[in-house]
Amino acid sequence: MSNANLLLDMLTILGALTLFLFGMKMMSESLQRISGRRLRNIFTNIASNRVKAIVAGLLVTGIIQSSSAVTVMLVSFVNAGLFSLTQALGIMLGANIGTTVTAWLITIFGFKFEFTSILLPVLGLSLPLLFFPGVRTRSFGEFILGFAILFLGLQFMKDAMPGIDEHSPLIEAIASISGNGFFRHLLFAGAGLLITLLIQSSSATIALTFVLCNAGYIDYSAAAAMVLGENLGTTITANIAALMANRAAKRLALGHTLFNLTGLIWAFAFFSFFVQLSYNAADYITGHSPIPAEAINPLGLSVFHTGFNLINTIIFTGFIPVFRKFLEIIIPYKPGEKKSYRLRYFKSRFMAMIEVDILQAREEIYSFGRHVAYMFSLIPEYLTEKREGKYEKIQKKIYKCEEQSDILEREITDYITRIAENDLTEANSRKIRAMLKITDDMESIADQCMQMERTIRKKNEAKAWFTQEMRDDLFALFELVKQALDTMNENLSRDYRPGILAKATEKELLINELRDKLIDLNRQRIDEGEHTYKNAAYYAELLNQCEKLADHIININQAIASNIK
Repeated sequence: MSNANLLLDMLTILGALTLFLFGMKMMSESLQRISGRRLRNIFTNIASNRVKAIVAGLLVTGIIQSSSAVTVMLVSFVNAGLFSLTQALGIMLGANIGTTVTAWLITIFGFKFEFTSILLPVLGLSLPLLFFPGVRTRSFGEFILGFAILFLGLQFMKDAMPGIDEHSPLIEAIASISGNGFFRHLLFAGAGLLITLLIQSSSATIALTFVLCNAGYIDYSAAAAMVLGENLGTTITANIAALMANRAAKRLALGHTLFNLTGLIWAFAFFSFFVQLSYNAADYITGHSPIPAEAINPLGLSVFHTGFNLINTIIFTGFIPVFRKFLEIIIPYKPGEKKSYRLRYFKSRFMAMIEVDILQAREEIYSFGRHVAYMFSLIPEYLTEKREGKYEKIQKKIYKCEEQSDILEREITDYITRIAENDLTEANSRKIRAMLKITDDMESIADQCMQMERTIRKKNEAKAWFTQEMRDDLFALFELVKQALDTMNENLSRDYRPGILAKATEKELLINELRDKLIDLNRQRIDEGEHTYKNAAYYAELLNQCEKLADHIININQAIASNIK
C-alpha cells in the first residue's frame, strides 16, 4: 500500500468519524431542546436519596446522550452551591451507567444491518418535521436527522476500513507489540485514554473501537482494554470544567476520575474473567435473538462496558458518604470556606449544552431572586432595631447582600451572554432576552433595598422617629412587597407557564393602592400637624421606594410571561 493510499484511507476514516460526531452533536442538541424542561424536574426530586440520585443521573444522561454534558453541568451546579457533593456524586455514578446507552444504540442499529439501506427513508421522515412551526416538532426532526447522520458516519467508518492481511501495516504494527497479556492490554487502555482525551467524546472513541474490533484490526480483549481506557478518558471534561471552579466542584471532578480509575484497577485484576464472561454472554444473545453472529464483538463489548459501569456503581453506592469524606481529605476545606458566587461557562468542543446552560442560568436567577428577597427581609428589622450592636450587624448584612448582588448580576449576565454567542433557536433567543431583563431588575431590587437602608440610616441620624401608627402602616406595605417577592420567586422556580401574571398583577395593584392611600394619609397628617415635615419626608420616601421596588418585581413577572410560547 502506497503512502498516498494510506493517507487517503486515514483521512476517509477521520471524515467518517467527523460525520459520526456531527450526528451525535445534532442528536444531543435536539434531545436537550425536547427534554430540557424535564431535566430540572428530574434533578429537583433527588433529595438526599442516593438511589434516586443515581437514577436521575442515568435518566438524564440517557436522554441527552452525553455524559460529558451531565458531568460539566454537575460541576457547574456544585460550584454554584445548588447541589451538595453527596447528591452530585450519586448523579455522577448514574451518569456512568447512562453513557453506555450510546454503545447499545451503536451495537443494535449499527451492526445488526446495513443502515444505508434505510438511510434515505429515515431522512425523508425527518424532512417534513424540519419545516413545522413548533420548536419541539422541529427538534424531533433534527433528532431523526442526527440519528441518521450518526449511523451513516458509522457505516462509512466500517466501509473505510481497508482489507486486512498479514502484510497490512496496521496489522504488522499491532503484531509488533511485545510483552505479556497484561502490559499489552495496559497499552491498549492507554491508547483508548489518549484518543478520548484528544476527541473529548468517549462515545465516538467507543464507536471507533467497535469498528476496529469488528473489522479484525484488534482482538476482542484489546478492544475491551480500550473501552476501559476510554471510560477513564471521558473524565477529563469535568476536570477541565473544574479548573476555575471552587473547591467543592474540584472534589466532584476528582471523584469522577477516582471512581473510573478505581474501576479500571479492579477490572484489570479480573480482566480475563470479565472478557470471557462478556463474550460468552454475547454468544448466547446472538444465538437466541435476531442479532446476527457477526455482531458478536460489538455486542460483547457493550455487555462488557455496561457490566463494568454497573458493578462499579453498585460497589460505590454504599460508600458515597465515605468517598465524600475521602475527597474532602484530599482537597480539604479552607478556613472560612464559603459558597462561591461565581458562575463558569463551560463548553465542550463537540457537545453543545445550550439547554443545559439555560437550565443552569434559570437556577441561578432563581437563587438570585431568593437572595434579594432575603435582603429585603432585613429592612423591616433594620427599621425597628434600637440596640446599636444589633443595628450594626443588620447593616453589615445588608451591605454584604448588596456586594453579593453585584457579583451575581455581573456573573449571571456574563454567563448568559456567553450562551447567546451560540447559534440559538428563536425560543432560546427569547429566553436569553428575558433572562437578561430579569437579572437587570434583580439588581435594581437590591439597589432599592440599599436606598431604603440609606433612608432609614439618615432618618435615625436626624432622630426623626415614626409614630406607632406610621410603623404599622409601613409594615402593612412591607408585607405586601414580601408577598410579591414570594410570588415572583414561585414563578421563577417553576416551568414558565400561562396565567402567572394574574396573581403578580393583583399584588402590584394592592401595593400601588396602599402606597397611594398612605401618601394621602401622610399629607393629611402634615396638614393636621400630627407630625413634622421631616418625619413625613422620610416616611414618604420609604413608601415611594417600596413602590419602585414593586415595579421591578412586576417587570420580572412580565419578562417571565413574555418567555411563554
